[in-house]
Amino acid sequence: MGWTQWLRRLAGAGAVGAAAPGPAPEPLRIVRKQDWQNLCEAIMHVLAPAQTDALSAEVVLALTHPELYFSRFADELEQRGIEEPREVTPWLALVDGLQRRELGVEMDWKLGMNDLVWNLSRLRISEERHVDYDALDVAEISGFDALTEAAACLKPQGLALAVFDIDSDSYPLVLLPVEQMAAIEELARQVGHKVSAF
Repeated sequence: MGWTQWLRRLAGAGAVGAAAPGPAPEPLRIVRKQDWQNLCEAIMHVLAPAQTDALSAEVVLALTHPELYFSRFADELEQRGIEEPREVTPWLALVDGLQRRELGVEMDWKLGMNDLVWNLSRLRISEERHVDYDALDVAEISGFDALTEAAACLKPQGLALAVFDIDSDSYPLVLLPVEQMAAIEELARQVGHKVSAF
């Protein structure tokens, strides 16, 4: 089974029944532990397969025992302004887990191009794929323009600059193979969240 077929199968595995006919709102989706594991597996299989189980365990811990996750990662959570276990979410556990493993980076919305390139170039996938950032030596570009410019540089190299929406003024960024973006976007949707490419 090819990569794309495998990811499509994962994306379809967590689907819940169709919505009622007519203009009624979409029914509430029941998010299962398996849905989160599928998302973690899809992301980590292309970034760091050996660490899939560890990341998945952290995300599931945040889902099922937020008080234990809070206790384990209290210092990191404090930096996010999370002060109680009830504020813990598996989505933030996923974002933080990727950053902890140097697979993702969170940038302020006012980011400059030089800072963006420096941070992206330190990600494991950049080093493994020998990503060329030379075309992005444009210091005056910043913010959203820098992100779209970087995405345009990365796409011909087979990578998508993906952002995890955390409803914040920062950008949690990950580099993912272009061909896997659609399936990962669907898996994120199944857990009620959004990953999208610039």
